[in-house]
Amino acid sequence: MISSSFGKLFALSLWAMAFGTSAIAQGTDLTLGVRDHDAGMPVSITSLELALDQQDGSAIFDGNVIIRQGDITLTSDSVRVEYEEHPTTKKSEMTAIHMSGSVTFASSSEAAEADQAVYTLADGLLVMTGNVLLVQGLTAISADRLDYSFVSGKGRVEGNVKTVLQRN
Repeated sequence: MISSSFGKLFALSLWAMAFGTSAIAQGTDLTLGVRDHDAGMPVSITSLELALDQQDGSAIFDGNVIIRQGDITLTSDSVRVEYEEHPTTKKSEMTAIHMSGSVTFASSSEAAEADQAVYTLADGLLVMTGNVLLVQGLTAISADRLDYSFVSGKGRVEGNVKTVLQRN
């Protein structure tokens, strides 16, 4: 794992240059390289360990956790998945994914990382917090928080926002 912010920025910039060169949109319209994402698609999770808690309806995945939904890949050290009973079908449904430790997001053309993240499936909202670093093509943005809606395709960064813009 890269320890310094500069090292992270450099590594993610190299990754972005290798896999995509889309430019950042104006204002707060961040696309994260995801278009027409279907939050209802199946979610696959792999990890080294899994612990189930029947009382609070959760599952805890630990160690090299990889989450995939369509073209989206999220990785983390530890993940807590919350489940709730669907009111009509009475089946248990995944409602939220809480990630902590070395959280990364990758789409086909962009990448982001943070200390923690929460993905709420019902509204398709990803909230990344703590040392957020977003790379879109040649542009890098660091902030305290990134909110991204897979439904609207729009995102917002806030708190100590710093941007590095490079010309082609």
